Amino acid sequence: MEERPASLLTYKTYRKKFDSVYERNKFYRGLFGYKQTVKRNGKTYKYEKDGLMDEVPNVRIDDSVFIIIKDYTNEVDEYFQSWGNKVSHHIFKVLIEDQEMIKKIEEKEGEIA
Repeated sequence: MEERPASLLTYKTYRKKFDSVYERNKFYRGLFGYKQTVKRNGKTYKYEKDGLMDEVPNVRIDDSVFIIIKDYTNEVDEYFQSWGNKVSHHIFKVLIEDQEMIKKIEEKEGEIA
């Protein structure tokens, strides 16, 4: 049976510690990216900005819980640390044995590469 080293990431945001809703949205946009539609001069322009999780092979397990490929752990850790006490996070080393989960992560890894 194939196994794949990975990291389990959990995080929690502290709403009251953010200076504004704008700042909290900035955190989430940096993490997940966003889409924007702008109408100007009768034309519609659509923009899509990737977030960190678009650049890191991952599988979302639940709200605020992800499994990420081990090689990206430091990059993700640095992002969360940059938000100081506004966000807490924990990263656990795991070994993925579930073949469907391995397949999902490898597919995302192929999309990013």
